[in-house]
Amino acid sequence: MMAVAAFAQSPSSDTTTSTQSTTTTVAPAVGSYSTHKSQKTIESNGTETDKSQSYTSGASGSTSSSSTQTTAPDGSKLSTTNEQRTPSSPGSDTTTIKRTTTTTGQ
Repeated sequence: MMAVAAFAQSPSSDTTTSTQSTTTTVAPAVGSYSTHKSQKTIESNGTETDKSQSYTSGASGSTSSSSTQTTAPDGSKLSTTNEQRTPSSPGSDTTTIKRTTTTTGQ
């Protein structure tokens, strides 16, 4: 199954343009699936933000990850954030979160 949505507005001095897509896949094993969502936003000043999220569920638990990258109008990266959430062990109620953020000055 695949679902895609896109939103866009005409460019103007104070307009934000955003595009979003979502893909869901049913994996071969019964009761497991994965989904991926991505979104791109461009601010009126040219700053671009790309967001990506993934979620997978299966017999050994569920895993999610996300990534956000902000880019200046000149193409230089302003910041990048990556996060991953995984079960500490199969069947565990405890989740391990790993987050990395890198910020660069303009």
